[in-house]
Amino acid sequence: MFRKISSALFAALCVTALSTDACTSWVLHRGATRSGMMILHKVLDQYPRNGKLTAGMRVAPNGWRWMCIGNPNYAMNEKGVAMTTNDGDPVAVHHPGKGRGSLGPASINRIVMTSCSTAEQGVAAILHAGRGKLSAVGGIYFITDPERAFMININHGYAEVAEIKNGAVVITNTWHLPGGEEYSTKNFSGGRNDRAREANTRMALRESRVDGKYTVRGSLDTSRRTCGKQLQEMYPFRKMPKVRSLSSVCFELDREFPAYLSCAYIAQGPQQHTLYLPTPMALRQFPEEFRNGTWSRAAFDHQEAVGSDHGALPRMRELEDKFIAEFAAVRDRARLLLREKKTAEAVKLLNDCYFRQYAEAREFLRGMYAGAGKKAPAPRQNGP
Repeated sequence: MFRKISSALFAALCVTALSTDACTSWVLHRGATRSGMMILHKVLDQYPRNGKLTAGMRVAPNGWRWMCIGNPNYAMNEKGVAMTTNDGDPVAVHHPGKGRGSLGPASINRIVMTSCSTAEQGVAAILHAGRGKLSAVGGIYFITDPERAFMININHGYAEVAEIKNGAVVITNTWHLPGGEEYSTKNFSGGRNDRAREANTRMALRESRVDGKYTVRGSLDTSRRTCGKQLQEMYPFRKMPKVRSLSSVCFELDREFPAYLSCAYIAQGPQQHTLYLPTPMALRQFPEEFRNGTWSRAAFDHQEAVGSDHGALPRMRELEDKFIAEFAAVRDRARLLLREKKTAEAVKLLNDCYFRQYAEAREFLRGMYAGAGKKAPAPRQNGP
């Protein structure tokens, strides 16, 4: 049974909904991945804005640590629960409070991160928001833990859920589950474009498989496939000046030690203009550049200077492959330490790896940005 979440907790976290986006998200079930881990990936798109995106490690009132990326547009907690939010169908029925007493996606994400230790419990929280007429807008949620994954469609007065039990599931901004027809005002053009983006993304993910299995590398590559104007060109990455990609995160959920070894591969800023950094759940705190938004701002400056599909992408991919391999080796060593109850040593090992890679990524991007006439701003400090 899905656990019931208290109305008091929801009321304490009520805020106005986030603005419209046009994201692409996917779940790669652990039975279909080469690592045997659940993978959840989101490309965050939105209409042009200032590009200031932040990330931080937070502590909930109950003491749980959680990774807040965006507002949070993506999130993961120490229990191994990760989630993403996409806009769903445009709807005719909105919360009558216009933000007062209504829950936007950021609030729902925070509720799940700070009170739910399994994906199943998170589903209960989201269903409560929809069916209890607390939700502000229509949305689509992916919520996963190391064992199970779910998709939820939600609106003010409507919520349906389906468990993902195998393979790859891709969503954009069109509801997939029944029951929402009376709320939806989706037109033909919008639905057609969304379905094309989903189909092309699924195809790209399939093409990237290794020995028939999905990989983190293939997921990252898929996120950078550039969207064009034709249906056959609909892909996750959106260019300027209209709807554009703002950032991208790929979660990989560890079944044995999720509080330390689960990982978020984070591209903070448009993913064709910054590097994916392997970020373990054991991270004590993000560097100042991530917390104050200067890392993402530099990536936006580079995009504005050179446009998309620039010549540095192969070198970026090569460095990311190095990072992924290094992190995998460090995670294996940390796992052995955790099995021996040497938690402090494992945490230090994982943090040291992250900050070495962060420093290397920063120097690489400084050179890439300088070549485009845009220098990356220096961080205030090199550690948490």
